Amino acid sequence: MRKNKILWILFATFVLFLLLVPHQNIKVTDLLNTYQGCSKEHWLGTDNLGRDLFALMVTGGQRTLVVVFLATIISFTLGSFLGMIGAYEGGLVKTVIQFIADFVTVIPSLIMALIFSALFGFSAPMAGIIFGIGNLGQYINLADGLTTGIKEKDFISAEISIGLQKHTILFLHIFPNIMRQLLVYLGNNASSVVLQYAGLAFIGLGTDVTNPDWGTLLYSYRGYILTYPRLVICPIIAVCLLALFFHFAFDDSQIQKTELTIYD
Repeated sequence: MRKNKILWILFATFVLFLLLVPHQNIKVTDLLNTYQGCSKEHWLGTDNLGRDLFALMVTGGQRTLVVVFLATIISFTLGSFLGMIGAYEGGLVKTVIQFIADFVTVIPSLIMALIFSALFGFSAPMAGIIFGIGNLGQYINLADGLTTGIKEKDFISAEISIGLQKHTILFLHIFPNIMRQLLVYLGNNASSVVLQYAGLAFIGLGTDVTNPDWGTLLYSYRGYILTYPRLVICPIIAVCLLALFFHFAFDDSQIQKTELTIYD
């Protein structure tokens, strides 16, 4: 539990740091000061165009957080809600919701990204929406299975018999019982989103010289891995640390210690 709190404090500090720390203009180049080392003026040095690497990393971090936030909010809230509704109602409602889950599951996120980028252009918010929709199916299926098991419990039958409304049963009694498992999956999913977005940016879908991503920086600096490894190591470390944070912060053993009351 203490480990979990420390992780969240560090993450909150990291987010505030990305949002509030002053940095240089990422569009400013200085060809007379390329490949500079770390200094007071350039905390992480400069790149091949003389741009401040620290400013580029901060911008990439902000865009990555936007993607993860949108993706997890969309998939977790909408997917959990649909899964619970389908399992509780059954019949045609469950059939329709299950069809939606199957439909979004069979379409790879990469294909969705290609389609949406061709139609609307590719940006951090668009990537978050794409990943959010693409991950709906897993949340729907997980919430459906968990809700199916919970609704057979005696306390749910008792609540139905005394006339409690459906939304009260779903959100005040069923959801707290399945939230731990959903949060564990959310952590793994958020880690996956970080890596997927970096991968999409690396292959060019997120390429934007005015608003670089960590994956874009990896692609741009890949040729300097031997001569100026700092340019490659910085975005690699950032991607790995953020992905690992979500995995460990939502670790099942940690959530279990702070979960809401579970009814038997």
